[in-house]
Amino acid sequence: MYRLIVCDLDGTLLNAEHRLGDYSRAVLDGLQARGIEILLASGRHYLDIRCLADRLGSRGGLISSNGAAVHDGGSRLTHCRAIDADCLDFLLRDPLFERVHTNIYRLDDWLVETPKPILLGYHQDSGFAYRVADFATLAPEPVLKVFYYAEDPDHLLALEERILARHGDRVTTTYALPMVLEVMARGVSKGEALAGVVSRLGLDRADVIAFGDGRNDLEMLRYAGKGVLMGNADASLKAALPELEVIGSNAQEAVANYLEGLFATAG
Repeated sequence: MYRLIVCDLDGTLLNAEHRLGDYSRAVLDGLQARGIEILLASGRHYLDIRCLADRLGSRGGLISSNGAAVHDGGSRLTHCRAIDADCLDFLLRDPLFERVHTNIYRLDDWLVETPKPILLGYHQDSGFAYRVADFATLAPEPVLKVFYYAEDPDHLLALEERILARHGDRVTTTYALPMVLEVMARGVSKGEALAGVVSRLGLDRADVIAFGDGRNDLEMLRYAGKGVLMGNADASLKAALPELEVIGSNAQEAVANYLEGLFATAG
């Protein structure tokens, strides 16, 4: 039976209000009491999802910023891959990005140049929030992720093409949501980060079951011994992984329901 459960957050483990339901928490608590590790894997910042992990008492660690950072169960940083500093002038200051809202994740903060209150709705439980700063005067600290918010997904697709044409040899792109284009260092993914965690824990990929719904979950679901898709998963993710089992939606707390049934059958 599986020894490590890996869960994306928004659209997967969290409900429609971006919160952990009481039923989900009870099921995960019960599984951890049986010695099964829970690993949260998200595009969110480490400081954001750490609050959730603390409430769960999770010992498996955290994959954050789509795999650009990994922390162990003791909150120690075990892996970090920042965007090449030479790419940042373009990603943060080029006029190409004037029609989108640009965000930066560094190791210890979330920065924006202009407020965007709608983004704070995803972080109600943790209270994690951005800080307004002038990107032109930032100290030279590592940037884990740059992401762009726009209500026009087609515009983001056009921007993605331009980004990859300019720096495709040094950055990778993905989407947590259709209106959020995310940019990390080349090779960064939840799947790559998960492989490192599995090795560190002395496990095998066959020991892992993973749940996801977004395009940024693709590599993670491919790596896991068993990948499971949410019913509300992005259509392109379902098309890329047609062999995977599909369960209910995050609004139904389908991950918890599935796990409860799976481990009850296993005894």
